[in-house]
Amino acid sequence: MSLRSIRRLSAAAVALSLVATLAACSGKGANEAYTGPGWYLEKPYLVTVNSPRVFAGPMSYDKCEEERAKIGGDASTQMLCVNHPGKPAKQGI
Repeated sequence: MSLRSIRRLSAAAVALSLVATLAACSGKGANEAYTGPGWYLEKPYLVTVNSPRVFAGPMSYDKCEEERAKIGGDASTQMLCVNHPGKPAKQGI
């Protein structure tokens, strides 16, 4: 392999990792999605740059569980209904 092709390969790898990092940061976090007290349907992440992603809310607990059940499959087991009585603190960067 020539030096030029090695440079191209490393530049492509850097570009792909940058795109993946930016994609991981997209989406509404709990701080941005908060509109009032109530239960929010969230997907937590083990390693998080920003915060858990919010898919619905605010609502009652029963309504939140119904929304989670509508998703079905493995995705519904990864979702949580989280109560936010006040605006959540900003997490991460």
